[in-house]
Amino acid sequence: MRSKNGRKTKLYLALATVLCALAARGLYADFRAGLYTKAGPETMRQSQPVAAAPDSTYDVGEYPIYYPDLAPGAGKDDVENDCELCHSPRYITMQPPMPAEQWAEEVNKMRKTYGANIPDDAAKRIIAYLGSHYTPETRKR
Repeated sequence: MRSKNGRKTKLYLALATVLCALAARGLYADFRAGLYTKAGPETMRQSQPVAAAPDSTYDVGEYPIYYPDLAPGAGKDDVENDCELCHSPRYITMQPPMPAEQWAEEVNKMRKTYGANIPDDAAKRIIAYLGSHYTPETRKR
């Protein structure tokens, strides 16, 4: 009786292996053909792009550039002259409001870690400007 159960087990195992192989083959064929999902009313099919002439060009035009206005005040010119050598003023205006002490740390990091060539007197004015215009207390929401 054991041998009959053993044969059944081997037969089921062989049948399961064959079915898995066929299923995997079918999935691989769909993958190779680019059929990843069945088309239905809830799916959208993208149409083929229009063939372009060999000598045609595609132009998207100019991209808009957002140049934020910095707050007016003493030190704004130093920020525009020294900070904008490395990055846009967007880096200042997109920061979360920070306390004045943290702005001082940021300016010192730019000078010491990233090598920004900002003179000491300009750095003091930049720190005072950022600390008086871009803190949680002074930042417009």
